[in-house]
Amino acid sequence: MDENVLAEGIVASPGIAVGRAHVSRKIDILEKIRSERVQNVTVEVEKLKNAGNILAEKLNEIKRLLPKEEQEIIDAQLLILDSFVSEASELIKSLGYSAAFAVREIYEKYGEMMRQGGELFALRAQDLRDLASRLVGLLSEQSISTSARYEVVIGEEIDPIEFLELANSGVKGLVTKEGGVTSHVAILARLRGIPYIIARKLDINKIRDGITVIVDALNGLIILEPSEEELKKYEAIAIEYRKLLEAFSRESKLEALTLDGHKVNIYCNIGNFEELRILDEYGCEGVGLFRVEFAYMQRSSPPTEEELYELFSKAAQILGEKPLTVRAPDIGGDKPIPFIELPNEANPQLGLRGVRLLFKYEDLLLVPLVRALLRASVHGKLRLMLPMVSTVDEVLYFQEVVERERKNLESSGVRTGRLELGVMIETPSAALLANDLIERGGLSFISFGTNDLTQYVLAADRGNSLVSYLYDELNPSVLRLISLAAKRAKGRAEIEVCGEVASKPLAIPLLIGLGVESLSVSPQFVGKVKYIIRRVTLSKIKGEVENIIEVAKTNIDIKKWSEALLRSSGITFIE
Repeated sequence: MDENVLAEGIVASPGIAVGRAHVSRKIDILEKIRSERVQNVTVEVEKLKNAGNILAEKLNEIKRLLPKEEQEIIDAQLLILDSFVSEASELIKSLGYSAAFAVREIYEKYGEMMRQGGELFALRAQDLRDLASRLVGLLSEQSISTSARYEVVIGEEIDPIEFLELANSGVKGLVTKEGGVTSHVAILARLRGIPYIIARKLDINKIRDGITVIVDALNGLIILEPSEEELKKYEAIAIEYRKLLEAFSRESKLEALTLDGHKVNIYCNIGNFEELRILDEYGCEGVGLFRVEFAYMQRSSPPTEEELYELFSKAAQILGEKPLTVRAPDIGGDKPIPFIELPNEANPQLGLRGVRLLFKYEDLLLVPLVRALLRASVHGKLRLMLPMVSTVDEVLYFQEVVERERKNLESSGVRTGRLELGVMIETPSAALLANDLIERGGLSFISFGTNDLTQYVLAADRGNSLVSYLYDELNPSVLRLISLAAKRAKGRAEIEVCGEVASKPLAIPLLIGLGVESLSVSPQFVGKVKYIIRRVTLSKIKGEVENIIEVAKTNIDIKKWSEALLRSSGITFIE
């Protein structure tokens, strides 16, 4: 990471914002409230009702802006607000509490109940706290934020009402440590076209009010005090991006058909359950990579079969007939988990990770996952993908585990559905053995994980800045290996790419020219990928791609060919 890149994060609303930074520091109003009795309870109840009416108006403003399917959540918040005001009023009348202290008492009562109810209830507990803080702020005529009229606001988190206040004051960009891509703030940011990044590792203490910041919500970067060269570069990117947005938006819901009628499936990569709810919004045709590591991290024991079944069955029901591809947890290496003590390895990226760890802890990790997916597959089109495969023996054993657990379930009277099996092609050996993996393992699909495949082909750690100059997915050696594997898999299994390269304009013509049938990208890139595919002719580029990857000596040769192809096709792109 460059020195002036403060953090990398998740893009919640795409775009580029440049401006003076302001660190939003919330005042915890609820913590400051002390027990207080009042003389005139009638006046206090009236104050509370007035504050409730003002807050209800703000919530209704948000409701009018949200898509119809999201409005019911605001309705729920309005009901909570009504209960807050009603129950707090009773406390004021019966015990003589001040309105602010009564609100805090009701918050404490329900907040603790929600926090003990699991992840979803924990999210609602935050909604509850936001409402309580807003009510108390109105009662005491205090603001719960010190946000000023700066162009880029950076903070721990903000609530939807604060977002609207910021948006109405002209804020150009937003960065928070907390939040989610399906939060109301993220939805509102996308509707307002305000770039927004969620950066969980953000160090807010490194930011001074008033410094210039670039919010690169295309690549998920926050850049502090950029140089003149960087400012000019991003100014040009921002202008070009705005021109492309409308075209991307128009085409995101269309089929990805080349000019000569070749269909490419556009799936999405997601990393948590909440992202499933925004797939239709972006035009995703299914999930090509569901990273389930979130279900295993930060807990003292692995998720149970029942927990996993609930997760996958709900996910399948949300997607309907669209495919949901679950990657078995790719843990180990640089992704430890608390309930397994991993060995201290000299080179963990080549050690006990992925399928190797899953087999070593089969009963703990693999069996509950397989059983949950077999059961959930009666609700939709589920697929299970094995990471870090390097031998045929691994897929043979994988198939054996799946069939064994299917028999065990069915013999117990439990229904199972069709569960398609596939593997990640992340190692050179898996690419070379693609045909054997498919035939011997009964696979329905293979998916190139180009991030790992590139680092293993080039022997260059993608996280090591000392060798980053070597790491490039468009190196001829990487593309030749993909070409070889795709030829051997053609007609036998669906050929997919789920690495970051699938969303790069220069790579898209190359990949579909090599026979890749499906691309799986982050949701915000769907429109861009479809825009490019719908402007190229597969029959024209197919032969050229085969030739260029054979004659090219470097990645520069590859990129020059691809740039020329895109320009000759009238495609404007930002790499």
